[in-house]
Amino acid sequence: MATYGTARFDSGARYDEAAAPPRKHTMAKVKQDLDSKSDAEVLSYALAHKTAIIGKPEFATPDPTALIYDPVVAEYSDLLDEITQMEAALASKRAAKEAKKAELKLLLAARASWVQKASKGSAEIILMAAFEIQADGAPTTSLPQPQNLVATTGKNEGEADVGCAAVKKAKVYFWECREHVEGQVPGPWTQFKVSGTSSITATALVSGRKYAFRVRVLGPNETESPWSDEAVCRAA
Repeated sequence: MATYGTARFDSGARYDEAAAPPRKHTMAKVKQDLDSKSDAEVLSYALAHKTAIIGKPEFATPDPTALIYDPVVAEYSDLLDEITQMEAALASKRAAKEAKKAELKLLLAARASWVQKASKGSAEIILMAAFEIQADGAPTTSLPQPQNLVATTGKNEGEADVGCAAVKKAKVYFWECREHVEGQVPGPWTQFKVSGTSSITATALVSGRKYAFRVRVLGPNETESPWSDEAVCRAA
C-alpha cells in the first residue's frame, strides 16, 4: 500500500495467491457405437463416411485405403439387398403355405367324412386310414339345414356370390351347383367348392346363364346337415 499525504492507494495485487493453472486442451474422440446400429444403419454410416472424406485434403491418405474399404462396403450392401429379397420371397412363400394348409385342412375334413362312412364306425378301419379316434363324449348327432341361402351375380365375368347363415358347429361347407333352365329337367349337381366359411364366390361359370346353388355342412363326429334350399341367379 502506498501513502501520498493523507490518501492511501491499494494496487489490488495479492502476492500470496497462486497463479491459475493453464487450461488443458480437450482432445475430441471419434464415437461410432456400431453395435447399437441396425444392419441398414451400419451401411448408411459407412457410405456417409465414404462420401464425406472425398476431396478433403485432411483425408488425402485414408487408412485403410479405398482399395480395401470400398469393396467391403459394396459387398455388404449387395448382401443386404439379397437378404431383403430373400426375406420378401420367404414371406410370400409362408403366405402361400398358410393358404395351402387351409385348403388341405378342408380336404382332410372331407376325407375324414368319407373314412367315417366307409368305416361304419369301426375304430380299426379308422386307424387303418391313419386317422385318430375321437374320445367318448356327448356327440353331436345332427346339424340343422343351412338357412337363408342367397345367390347374386358376381363382379367378374363367370362369377356368382353365394352365402348362407353360418351354421353353429359347422367345420366344412360343401357347395354344389347346376345349370338352371326354366321348363327343363335339371341336370345333376356338381360340387364346385369346399370351404370353411358360409360365403364363397363361384367361378368358371358360363356368363349369362342361370345356375342353382345349394350347400350342406359337416360338423363334429362327421355329422352332416341336410342340403339347403336352392338359390338361383345368373352368372356375371
